[in-house]
Amino acid sequence: MRKIRHTGTIVILITLIMLGLAFGALNFKVSTDSNTPFTVSIDASQPQGSNDYQVNTIITKNWINDKGTARQTYGAQYDCTVRNNTGYDIIDWTIVIDVPERDDIVVDSYWNGEYTYKDGKITFKAGEKVNPIPRGLDASFGAVIISKGLMKFEKYELTGCLDRSITDYYSFWLIMVLFVVWCTSVVAYILYRVRDMHFERYKKNMDNIISQSMNTFANLVDAKDTYTKGHSTRVSYYTARIAEKMGFSDEEVRNLGYIALMHDCGKIGIPDDILTKPSKLTDEEFKIMQGHTTYGGKVLKDFTAINGIVEGALYHHERYDGNGYPKGLKGTDIPIYARIICVADALDAMNSDRCYRPHLQPDVIKQELKNNAGTQFDPDVVECALELIEAGKILLGLHDKMGTPNLVKGDKDKHKKD
Repeated sequence: MRKIRHTGTIVILITLIMLGLAFGALNFKVSTDSNTPFTVSIDASQPQGSNDYQVNTIITKNWINDKGTARQTYGAQYDCTVRNNTGYDIIDWTIVIDVPERDDIVVDSYWNGEYTYKDGKITFKAGEKVNPIPRGLDASFGAVIISKGLMKFEKYELTGCLDRSITDYYSFWLIMVLFVVWCTSVVAYILYRVRDMHFERYKKNMDNIISQSMNTFANLVDAKDTYTKGHSTRVSYYTARIAEKMGFSDEEVRNLGYIALMHDCGKIGIPDDILTKPSKLTDEEFKIMQGHTTYGGKVLKDFTAINGIVEGALYHHERYDGNGYPKGLKGTDIPIYARIICVADALDAMNSDRCYRPHLQPDVIKQELKNNAGTQFDPDVVECALELIEAGKILLGLHDKMGTPNLVKGDKDKHKKD
């Protein structure tokens, strides 16, 4: 789970970096591709065709001032249209209009910009209303001009800058789609993390409930015999350490600890006079004692939260050579969980004081494990247990006044404390 969370964080960070680089590259392209100055000459007398820039001027109305006198002039309203056929917006533009041999004109009024007249040229600078000229659209401006005669404008010089908005680029919208996807992923990831934290909290709580319940039940079983007090807890500990050594996952190690904690739960059904008998058991009593494995399997049959818990209780007294009980399973036919618990169970029995004998010395315990490898015990499990003992991760010879850690030789003396 932690690996998934870390992977999700890395993916989001990498995606964010890539989006940042993409936006940076796009902004660089826009900055180098925009505000490009241009100057173009336009001859309105020539066919406009598909030219990028088209300019046309018409006289929408005209009149005569001081008709028939020496001061006679013509007044006219000249309306001009600029067509932008480029793929860019035209900004900060100006049009210079050639006036055909006129030096007596007066610009009376104008709109959508500013007019100046000098040396036979009218210069029009676009105002805010017509600046910019969006691509594919027109801009209109005009003026009322007083002159000796009506004029026809045909030659123009258009200057300005070509500009493109960032939204004009397909890559911008692609990045925006990716950004939306990224934002959605972040939100989904955050929701996942929140849900995961709630789940982890719930899971931890459930683990605590399971652990406490099992420990309570194990203590109840161990309480039937003061000499085995703490036995289930120690077997659980040894089992977990051996499983770690054998390379089991963290979850498997945890579950194996729980399974080992319940391995002797069937003893709850064994009569106290047999369970606590200080002398050797009779054949009939020993047979009853053996029944704790099958009884434990029945007790746990409906416990499905942990896989293998029934097998742990049912088969932990099976022997590697096939001479164990209750079914006489042999070798790898015995579930691995049960093979590990078998060694841990025997180890604690030998290392504990019992009502019928004191605990064995560490060297004797290690020798017993070696001698019974391949017969009573799985050799691989024994090897791991011995390595843990040598490494000090399983301690031998430590006892409290209740007779703490240990395990029996097994079936040799037909005693129930195995």
